[in-house]
This record gives sequence, structure tokens and C-alpha cells, in this order.
Amino acid sequence: MKTGLAILFTSLMGLVSAAQAPAQTEPMPKLIGYITLPNVEGWMDHLAVDLKGQRLFVPAEHQKTIEVVDLRAGKVIHTITGFDGAPRKTLYLPDTNQIWVDDAESVKSFNADTYELIKSIPFDLDKSSKLIPDNGAFDPLTRQFYVTITADANSATATVKGSVEIVDTKTGARVGNIKLDGTDPSGIAFDAATPRMFVVMGDTAKVQVIDRDKRATIATWDITGGTAPHTVAIDTAHHRLFVGARVKPGHLFKPGKMVVMDTDTGKVVAALDTEGGADEIQYDAASQRIYFTGTTGHVDVFKQVDADTYQHLGKLITAADAKTSLLVPELKRFYVAVPKRNVAIPPTRDVITEDAELLVFEVP
Repeated sequence: MKTGLAILFTSLMGLVSAAQAPAQTEPMPKLIGYITLPNVEGWMDHLAVDLKGQRLFVPAEHQKTIEVVDLRAGKVIHTITGFDGAPRKTLYLPDTNQIWVDDAESVKSFNADTYELIKSIPFDLDKSSKLIPDNGAFDPLTRQFYVTITADANSATATVKGSVEIVDTKTGARVGNIKLDGTDPSGIAFDAATPRMFVVMGDTAKVQVIDRDKRATIATWDITGGTAPHTVAIDTAHHRLFVGARVKPGHLFKPGKMVVMDTDTGKVVAALDTEGGADEIQYDAASQRIYFTGTTGHVDVFKQVDADTYQHLGKLITAADAKTSLLVPELKRFYVAVPKRNVAIPPTRDVITEDAELLVFEVP
């Protein structure tokens, strides 16, 4: 076990176990290993997986690369370079064997065998308003990649706001956009049963409900209890939206909130305390569990008892600034990306540096 995390686990295990005890009715994910990312500095962002090839694609923002990890071998096997900006949202499309990513300047696609660039699709963005491609989501029905464009709130005006840009992965072309009422679209979820798309707005604490066919907003809902929403997941079967919210912008403040909303009415049915700095929230329909990843050292695991009731099963210990994760139910794995960090070793308080790594959890 890594030195810093060993100390963290030892010091916090009693506290975390005690916090879990009242609700611990099901087994929790178990830490089973680490994969070192030796050349990665700074933040990592939204991961993607190749199930057949057993590869994980990890966007490393600071050095503008994607690290390709062989999950069988447990190591990095390739580094993709040539990005214009910091890579953010990554997709792997198995039918075409392509990697797609927005890199804060454009959207790019790569051959997943050779890692060669196939296409670069630039966005004509207003640099004076600091418009930046950030998060995104892939619609498997239309094969379209929806990319959120955020605007600096201090630079944005009444006419310069955020949007969702749409890229067709079949043709490799930008095919449209959707204007939004706000500067910070932070996450997207698709309703599999209808053409609706839900976009959470970090600056206004609202959900904009969009008709994907008409590319127009059809409703706006308040995210009561979540002042700075940043990520979203959906349970289409039970008509529930899960919003991961921060209490303030940034990664330091806790507690955060998981806000559960009715996707038919927009009503808030639950708001639960969580880790701070929400960056990923993932729902697994088979186990009816929600994994809420914050940047304040833990992942919260919730159980959906029914559509309006959620049981906190416990916390997974990660590390400070470990904001990015990926649940892969097909492999029974949950991966958390931990940045390179300095760790103070008691009792001398000597400081060691530990490489970035992936924590590998086995999920029940």
C-alpha cells in the first residue's frame, strides 16, 4: 500500500467505520490495488473505458495528454499528445474503435489502435469572454457528442453565455448548438425514454430541461438545497435526477449535497449531505447505488431504497483533490484518479512525494 494512503487509511478507518455502522447493511467496495501514473502532474478529468481491450483513458489536464492504461497489466502503455488545450471529457466508441475528447479548445477523435489523430473540430469561441469547452455527454441513439461551453461569469454579458455544442461522431462535424440561460453548464444527463436532456447550471443553481429534437429549453427547475451544482446522473426507470452540488465554487468546502429531483415535475425529493467539491456522480441501475466523488478525500456511496429514499452506506477513502472517477459495472470495478501529491509522514513530518495513481476498488 502507498505510504500516504496507508497513513490516511489507518488514521481515518475508525472514524469512517463508525460513521458507516448504523447504515452498513450491504458490503462496501473494497480497495484491491493501485495503478501508478508516473508522468502525470496536476488535475485529471473524465475517464473512459474500452471494455473489450481492457484499457482506461485518463485525460491529464496539466500536460495536455491522455494516458492509456492497460487494466490487465496495471500500467500506462501509451501517452496521446497533440492537444490544443487541457483534455476534459473523454469517450471511447467501441463500434468505430475511436477515442473522442474535448480539449478546452476543440473536439478531437483518434484511432484507438494507432492513437493517430483522425479529426480535429474547432469551436469558434469568444476568447474575450473566456468561453471554454468543458464537460460533455454522448447520446448513443444519435451518435452525437454534446459538449458544454462555460463562460467566465465576470466576462460574460447578457448576450455572452454558456451553450451546448453538438458534434456528430459519424461525420466528424459540428452540427449545431443550444443556447443556455447562464454561464456555467456543468453536467448533462439524457432521459433514455424521451428526447429530453437535463443540463445543470452551476451559476444559477437550476436545471434547464432541453428538447434534443427541437434544441430548445422547455422547462427550468430550481435545484433547492444545492447552491453550486456541478455534476449530474439519471435514473430513467424511476424518473430521478441526481445532482452533485458544491456549497461554494471550488474544491475545498464541505459538506456538499446530493440533490434528488423528480424528472417529471422538477420537485426536489431529497437533499443529503456529502463530501465537498462534487465532480462526479454515477448511478448504477443494477445495484441501485449512487457513487458521489468529491475532492475532499472521500467517495460517498448511497443506496436507493425507493425513488424518494436514499441510505448512506458509507465512504471510500481516497485523497485530497481526487475528483475524477469511473464506475465500470461490467468489470465490477470503480476507479478513482488521485493526483501527484506531497505527503507528510508522522511523527517527524518528513515530506515525501507520491506519483499520481488510480485507486482500484472492487464493487459488490
